Amino acid sequence: MEGKFEFEGAEVRALVEESRGAKERVMTEAQRLIAAGVDLGGDPAEWDGEVDHPGTGAPAGLWLMNDRGVYLRSNAGKRAAESVAHAAGYRSESAVGGEPICEFIDAAQLDPVREGDTLVITLTEQKVRMSLRRPG
Repeated sequence: MEGKFEFEGAEVRALVEESRGAKERVMTEAQRLIAAGVDLGGDPAEWDGEVDHPGTGAPAGLWLMNDRGVYLRSNAGKRAAESVAHAAGYRSESAVGGEPICEFIDAAQLDPVREGDTLVITLTEQKVRMSLRRPG
């Protein structure tokens, strides 16, 4: 999925605080595989598909997802389903783009985001780029 997506700073801040305040944080599938010792760049034939890792213990952060529109959600283990920040113009019940994605964004990278800001995330095939647009 490629594109430019804009998120309200106040919603992003709330999600970061939700993640930081969580007693347990869930890993993305990629984080879980890496924690279990799977080489994501290795030969898939060498991996039997089994992963022995609980999938918890992730650092505080947000997931960028596209399975129901484009949105950010915290990685808190216990969270309300509606606790998400949709990208402007991408609130939907259907998937956006081809392949589903779940990209982890560390909470520390989001510390500069303030309530009145707009977080701009630009995705390319190879990169996730974040920038801020401040009011005034």
